Amino acid sequence: MIQVYTSRHEDMNYAPIGLALRAVGHCFRVYIACFSDHKWMDGAHNASRLLQPYLTIEHSSEDHLSIRALFKKACSAILSRNYDMVILNGINGVCHKNIIKKEELSELINKIDEGIELVLSGPMADERLIEIADLVTDMQISKSENKNMDVTDKLTASVEIITGTGKGKTTYCLGKSLLMSSTGIRSLILQFIKSPRAYGEVMAIERLPFLDIKTMGEGFIFPKHGAIGQKHKDAARKAWEEGLKDISSNKYQLIVLDEINIAIYYGLIQPEQVKEMISIKPPGINLILSGRGAHPEVMKKAHRIIEMREVKHPFQRGISARKGIEY
Repeated sequence: MIQVYTSRHEDMNYAPIGLALRAVGHCFRVYIACFSDHKWMDGAHNASRLLQPYLTIEHSSEDHLSIRALFKKACSAILSRNYDMVILNGINGVCHKNIIKKEELSELINKIDEGIELVLSGPMADERLIEIADLVTDMQISKSENKNMDVTDKLTASVEIITGTGKGKTTYCLGKSLLMSSTGIRSLILQFIKSPRAYGEVMAIERLPFLDIKTMGEGFIFPKHGAIGQKHKDAARKAWEEGLKDISSNKYQLIVLDEINIAIYYGLIQPEQVKEMISIKPPGINLILSGRGAHPEVMKKAHRIIEMREVKHPFQRGISARKGIEY
């Protein structure tokens, strides 16, 4: 399957990195070629070391020769059939700039084995690529933090909201948490809706010394006659109480409240509670709140808002959830 993550913005989409983390948890072999610099490159190198032999991450420098050399390596990785997933991070941008010709990428796609998951990311994806892809998500940034904001600075810790109907919200959180924690930033992912089971990300995170995950939900919510089951209410309450403890503990510099937007949407948590938590949280904690249907009042408290917009979804082609990709 071919997945494409695009945007009008130059900002990095961490969803492909999160996909890699999930795949590695199921012992899938993943190769990532990064064609543009990003602020967590040291974290990427450390993550590759921590998750070996299943994860390989390589970067190019900004010059054209280095980019082309990395593209050649990526082609070899794909054609070698030694990997289950190959991620070309930032490839859309370098194709848009004509450093790698669109025809070269198309030729590579035509040669790819059906058993390989190919993930292409970066701004300004070509329309022909979008047409042939099985999944396409467009990342829109409607509110952006100060470019000079340093998330490791206790005075400038950020609040980020990831929402929208498109794929990539949880995997964005997983990817960013992986890279940040791999630089030594103590991080936590607290999941409000997913029920505890052997998801790929849970198994992979066991190998990461600075990243914890707590899965505290009861699974997908399907209201009966407009009513939410008591088990979902109890699970959300316990997750909220656990999150408040973690926030007040000052143990973590990054806390992801994954799917909390869904819990707010269904009335399991009140938006006023979340707004108050954001206002009084210790200054050194970076927060990410994810899930579709983010509440407008909560969004007002965010430094940064990202909407994952669905362009194409694999379910539209009859492709169901797959081990190591969606869970």
